[in-house]
Amino acid sequence: MARILVLHPEDGPRAFLEARAGRHHDALGVRDVAAAIKSLTKFRPELIIAHASAKRPEALDLLKQLKREGADIPVIVVAETSGLPLQPSAMKLGAADFVEYPVEQETLDKAISNALQKDKDAHGRIPPISGEEAAANLSDLETSLNKRMQCFAGKNQVFIQSLVLGGGRTSKPRIALKCALRKKFELPPDVYYEFIRDVCCGDPSACSAYQQFHQRYTA
Repeated sequence: MARILVLHPEDGPRAFLEARAGRHHDALGVRDVAAAIKSLTKFRPELIIAHASAKRPEALDLLKQLKREGADIPVIVVAETSGLPLQPSAMKLGAADFVEYPVEQETLDKAISNALQKDKDAHGRIPPISGEEAAANLSDLETSLNKRMQCFAGKNQVFIQSLVLGGGRTSKPRIALKCALRKKFELPPDVYYEFIRDVCCGDPSACSAYQQFHQRYTA
């Protein structure tokens, strides 16, 4: 479970995005860029979802401000139809993803998991154990994910991981997958529950290793 900040100037759409982001994560909504910047120290978001339209491109303003602040936080831009032409500018400013409002739950889940995984890859972090894992029977969850697997590289590769910490201690068991395809394309091979659930078992085309494989071998 990650801390996700939702930036939208209107109450209704902000509540909608908060509810969608809050399905699996801890979400907090703010009205403007100034409030978002203040929340960096108070809420300490791990990801930001920001609104954009032709008349109110808050997401672009936020991306510029984050650069000025030196804050390295992934941002998913959710754009109204009028804001779709802003995509090249948003991606140039470092947006992690760009989706159209109203975004479907599965689409947002996938975008969040992918953005968080890329951020973890870039910084060598291991995500915390999710609330779903903590509340589940891991053996049942492992079996379910292996049955639901959509990516050819992940077939029967989901396992329960527990790391040796030294001093006779081991880490708390969790769901993991060591992906040979990601390793082939020089990405960290280890992925964890939320990425497995939303990308490996949901839409593998969102994975950069899967994309590179198809570009190289199916062109």
